[in-house]
Amino acid sequence: MRILLVLIMLSVPLLSFSQEKNECDDPTMPYWANGINSRIEGEGPTLRNAFKDIQLTETNINPNNGFITLRLIISKTGKFCGIDTFQIDENYKNTEFNDGELIEKLEKVALGLKKWHRDEDYKTYNLIRIKIKDGKIEEIF
Repeated sequence: MRILLVLIMLSVPLLSFSQEKNECDDPTMPYWANGINSRIEGEGPTLRNAFKDIQLTETNINPNNGFITLRLIISKTGKFCGIDTFQIDENYKNTEFNDGELIEKLEKVALGLKKWHRDEDYKTYNLIRIKIKDGKIEEIF
């Protein structure tokens, strides 16, 4: 039994060295925490410009009012690690705008965003919020 315990204790460190570390596996910090100050180059105008085509062409969004939040997870080197999406109607109930088609278009644009900067080297999440009013994208922030 003692020999088995010694073998287990010796093999655990070897197993941990064999796992390859990925920068997307780092802990995620909010963009505003501890002086990280993560942002896209050009900030608000860059975001509004990136989504401008969708804003102009999507004029009959259903449900007519609500909010979409895109949470982009960006590594400390600016690599895209993932995206979470949240869609709520004007009553704060989960929904899908245009039966899920709108979020697909928005995610595609968000994935193309480049030049993320931060004051500290941490993996962060950044939020893009979209306000839907009267079937149109009223605001992107």
